[in-house]
Amino acid sequence: MVLSLPPTALLEALGIKPIPLFMLSSWIKAAAKCGFNVQPLLKEAGIEIDLLRLEEVRVSPLQLISLLEQCVAMSPRQHFPFVLGDTFAFESLPEFETLLTTSPTLREALRVADMARRVVLPWLTLTVKEEGDIAQVVVGLDVPVTLAKAYRLPLHLVIEAALASIRKFGRSLQGSEDGLCGLTIKGPPPVYAAQFEAFFHVPVRFDASVDALLIDRHILDVPLEGAFPALHQQARALAEQRLGKEARRQGVAAEIEELITREPTLLALGIEDMAERLGLHPRTLQRRLKDEDMSYLAVQARMRHRLACQWLGQGDVSIDDISIRLGFSDRRAFTAAFKRWEGCTPSVWRDQNGRA
Repeated sequence: MVLSLPPTALLEALGIKPIPLFMLSSWIKAAAKCGFNVQPLLKEAGIEIDLLRLEEVRVSPLQLISLLEQCVAMSPRQHFPFVLGDTFAFESLPEFETLLTTSPTLREALRVADMARRVVLPWLTLTVKEEGDIAQVVVGLDVPVTLAKAYRLPLHLVIEAALASIRKFGRSLQGSEDGLCGLTIKGPPPVYAAQFEAFFHVPVRFDASVDALLIDRHILDVPLEGAFPALHQQARALAEQRLGKEARRQGVAAEIEELITREPTLLALGIEDMAERLGLHPRTLQRRLKDEDMSYLAVQARMRHRLACQWLGQGDVSIDDISIRLGFSDRRAFTAAFKRWEGCTPSVWRDQNGRA
């Protein structure tokens, strides 16, 4: 059964825009490994494929979630998100493949993964939290809670695929699974709970505060055999060009959002300074935003909302500090704005999302 998806206008207003279908081959291979053909499901999900123009194909991220849920139903013996994550490769993104495989350490490889997710699935979040001898590689989704609840989006399936993919790349770069010591999952144990330990080969704790892979902290900085500094630098330049090209393709609002995502301090820029950063005249920027039914103030508000949820979700930034980072005059002003966005206070939102 195909999910009932939110209207396109609502998704656009929330900053959830169509994305490239760079994972096509991974879907095909994962489905084959699970014993079914994904082509009819792509069609049912409303995803039209044109290999001659694959880089131009754009799909709603929620179409992919709908497809993911259907694939789970088609694969009763294997948990499809694990297979998809373990099959994923940057075949259509050679600059990211090179950037990843030439990383000097796992820490740098995780930074590359954070860059890549902005092309593959922009509202995926990836953070590393270090405490004592353990590092948590935390995976989240930057989707408004109200949207997820209203449409009963099975976002946990996306998280599971992402966790499997990170494990796969870590194993590939190291040549082993040394250092992986645990897995935490936010939700209660699902009916397929036994498959977690069978797949990841580490202890799994459910009802945790975060969805994360737990690794020995010291391995983040162990030199990797594939390190190739000169090639790594060239690949980074090409990857940044790809990110910029994709942002420009989606419009000037998306380009501004990409800049602020990389440098949150740019949120404080007025329209004149932002126009200069983009190489545009302020009136040109205003006109282009108007053509997208957007204003600069609306883009700033959307990014404040997005960053607020991201930082609240990370749990290691105080609400007072978040209000300052976002440019609010005080915590009271931030709380009032957040209640308009999410229908609850920042502290309640943080409690409901299970973060410390």
